[in-house]
Amino acid sequence: MRAEEVLAALRGKLGERLRNPEVRAETVGYRRLRERECLWAEIGREDLLEAVRTLKELAPLHISIISGADVGDRIELIYHLGVGYGTETGEVMVNLRLTVPKDDPVVPSLCDILPGAQTTEREKIEFLGVEFEGIPDTRKLFLPDDLPVHPWRKDEPELAGYVRRTVAWEEKGDEGKGEA
Repeated sequence: MRAEEVLAALRGKLGERLRNPEVRAETVGYRRLRERECLWAEIGREDLLEAVRTLKELAPLHISIISGADVGDRIELIYHLGVGYGTETGEVMVNLRLTVPKDDPVVPSLCDILPGAQTTEREKIEFLGVEFEGIPDTRKLFLPDDLPVHPWRKDEPELAGYVRRTVAWEEKGDEGKGEA
């Protein structure tokens, strides 16, 4: 599969809603370096499910991860997807960027289309406070259940206090955890 084929399919479905598409070649590997085609584009959250369904219709599809970052008044998510994974024609990495406002950080879950998305979606719930509509399980994976903060949010008001308490606990050892 070629990146231009993937781009044509996405353009056919999304039209002008597929913004700033760019095909890039990147070098991957450690011992045996090789070139791989990548597609980067921006979409709106309302187009996420349609874009992913389009990719899945092309060839076997897997999600590598969802990257996330606090970018001021918005949260940026980048969906890293492999189209054609495990096929003779090879894989094209597709990176779909979308942003959501911090006061409405809601995105549709991909779990109905790609069940493997659940772990990376749950991570973004914990660390960035993003909500995924339709995710079957929202339990925390990495952080304590009672942690009220989202550590990757730059504007998290409680984070500084939590970090100070954690450092104090570590300095005192286990016996000081109730005192900070």
